[in-house]
Amino acid sequence: MRPASGYTARQTIEGVTIGVELFQGKDKIKSAFPKTDLEKVGVVPVLVVISNDNDYPIHLDRMRIELITSDRQEMDPTPVEEVLLPARVKPPSLSPRPSPIPIPGRGSRRPPKTNEIEERAFVAPVVEARSGANGFFYFRLGKGPDRLRGAKLFAGGLRNARTGQEILYFEIELRP
Repeated sequence: MRPASGYTARQTIEGVTIGVELFQGKDKIKSAFPKTDLEKVGVVPVLVVISNDNDYPIHLDRMRIELITSDRQEMDPTPVEEVLLPARVKPPSLSPRPSPIPIPGRGSRRPPKTNEIEERAFVAPVVEARSGANGFFYFRLGKGPDRLRGAKLFAGGLRNARTGQEILYFEIELRP
C-alpha cells in the first residue's frame, strides 16, 4: 500500500494527508475484490489512505465520511454488513403462510458471506504518530448516469489526540 502522498487525489492539512482512490469499472474492482461483484449490486468502493506525519496520534472515532456526487447529493457510506444486500426491499407476500415444518434445501436468501468486504473495510479508530491507516468505504450508487465525474469525498471529525481539537475538514476531488 502506498502512503497517502502517493495518490493523485489527496489533500494535506496540519500534517495529516488523506489520499483517495476510486475503484470504478469491472476490472478495477476485481483487482481489489476478486471474489465479489460489487458492480453488480451497484456499490462503488473508495480506498481511503490516511498518513499522520505528526508527533502525536490522530483520533478517528468521530470521523465522518461522505461522498458528494456530481449532482451535489451527499451520501453516507453503506454499512459493511449491508453491502451485498439487495438495494430494494420486496413487499411482503400475500400468499398463505409457509408450513412450520422445515423443508430441506430451502433456507434464507441472504447473500453469501464474503470476508473480503469486511477485511478491506476502513476500521482504524486511531492513526498513531508517524504512521498510517487505510481501508475501503462502500457507496451504493446503483445503476444509471455517471454521478462520479466531478464528485468529492468529504472527511471530517479527525481530532488531535493530545489537545482534542478537530482538524479542519478534507474535501478531495475523486478522479475516476
